[in-house]
Amino acid sequence: MKLGIAGNGVIVQEVLSFVDEIGFDEIYISGRKQSEDKLNELAKKYHLNGVYTDYDALLKSDIDVVYVGVLNDMHVDYSKRAIEAGKHVICEKPISITLEELKQLDELAKKNNVMLFEAMSIYHLPAYKQLQKDVELVGDIKLCNFNYSQMSRRYKAFHEGTSTPAVFDASHAGGALRDLNVYNLSAMVGLFGMPKAASYSPNMEKGVDTSGVLIADYGNFKCICAATKDCNAPGPSTIQGVDATICIYPHVNGMTEYDVLFNDMNTDTKEVDLSDGSHRLYFEFVEYKRIIEENDTSAQQQLMEYSKAVAGIIDMVQN
Repeated sequence: MKLGIAGNGVIVQEVLSFVDEIGFDEIYISGRKQSEDKLNELAKKYHLNGVYTDYDALLKSDIDVVYVGVLNDMHVDYSKRAIEAGKHVICEKPISITLEELKQLDELAKKNNVMLFEAMSIYHLPAYKQLQKDVELVGDIKLCNFNYSQMSRRYKAFHEGTSTPAVFDASHAGGALRDLNVYNLSAMVGLFGMPKAASYSPNMEKGVDTSGVLIADYGNFKCICAATKDCNAPGPSTIQGVDATICIYPHVNGMTEYDVLFNDMNTDTKEVDLSDGSHRLYFEFVEYKRIIEENDTSAQQQLMEYSKAVAGIIDMVQN
């Protein structure tokens, strides 16, 4: 299986740091002509098989799957063009700005007999997969609190008005909700499904949410999803129930461990630590490759349903 990568930013370079371990036969990278020197540097550093400065030329090659790691507002266009070229697509989160756009891409992928994935690491982390089993240990859930607070290294320049990076530009689908809180929402949906209702209270600066709190109503319990790009917090996230509380360290998008603290003082704490030194994105690429090779449409559609649920929640709170 041959992989093509679109983009050369921070997230792409994270993927490049381990992608040769996944087992792709050949790996290529593409970007703008203006970035040719950087592309060549990356190709040399990570022993890639070639460089393209024209995305359409990459799509005309014999690659099998494209990883789309460009700016958020370019995800739909790049994914659509790859699907129409008959390539499987792994697209960085969020694939689309609206649920309707995601549904259209999903239908287009089915029509072209290829698979579409949102690159969401959470569902494939060993600790999260174990958490999906252990969540029943808390008993009746009363309150959840997922917190992903990570001050952006670009925030100071944005705050002082010296630049407007894409992650703080509403026209590029920037902001804390889509950039960070989407991880909390994904973790929530994978555990509890779609909420009955949701609301979002953002801190706005220059027309974009630099931080915010989303409250999801599941009827018998509430889930708080907080994310910040303008300040920091160490976590942890918690799932609280009548029998126990689960404490997740530090953020759900890269979780490797958690504790189950039982309300019964006679029951020992259950400590789960599944860290093995792997990059947090490693497991999703292993799974996407497996799904494609085995044509596991059931697994692919389950992941797509998660993505649609998260997109639906974002639609809900922004309309």
